[in-house]
Amino acid sequence: MGISCEEVCRDISEYVDEELGPIQRAALDEHFAGCRHCTALLDGMRNVIALYRDERMLAPPDGFHARLYQKLGETTNPSRRSFLVWTLTAAAAIPLGLALLSAKKFKFPRHDSQGPAKQPDTLQNAGTVAISLGHDDKVYHIAGCPHLQGKPRLISIEEAMREGYTPCVYCIGKGQPKRKS
Repeated sequence: MGISCEEVCRDISEYVDEELGPIQRAALDEHFAGCRHCTALLDGMRNVIALYRDERMLAPPDGFHARLYQKLGETTNPSRRSFLVWTLTAAAAIPLGLALLSAKKFKFPRHDSQGPAKQPDTLQNAGTVAISLGHDDKVYHIAGCPHLQGKPRLISIEEAMREGYTPCVYCIGKGQPKRKS
């Protein structure tokens, strides 16, 4: 089962966190073997994670706090001192906040506000559909369907029909993947 670079971007966080099933993981491994762009993305993501796991990156130099408090005591009056401490604390939190936002971008990809009609049919082109794991509804979906809930499982359209799944009503407007004759 070949997957697109777009699907890799959607699932790369789960891949790094080892939360994918064996079939999806194998599909991503196969894609990484042949796509330099996605392999570079994976390597970059792993580098960022390694950097932010290193406590030394965010730690101030030795003696920083003592020198800071000494300077604050020498140069400010009590009301300005509390304001300055608050300002320095807020300024120190900005890099951490940016790091968290960057990590969130990798973990939670942006959703297109225009809806699935404007998104490419990557699953349709691959001849696969997605079903919701852990849900009782027997409905299969194509890429971008907002009714796909939870973690999706990718299967072929033929397998979905054999297992008794029916197409999502929302996806029909976009055109269902055609069953191979």
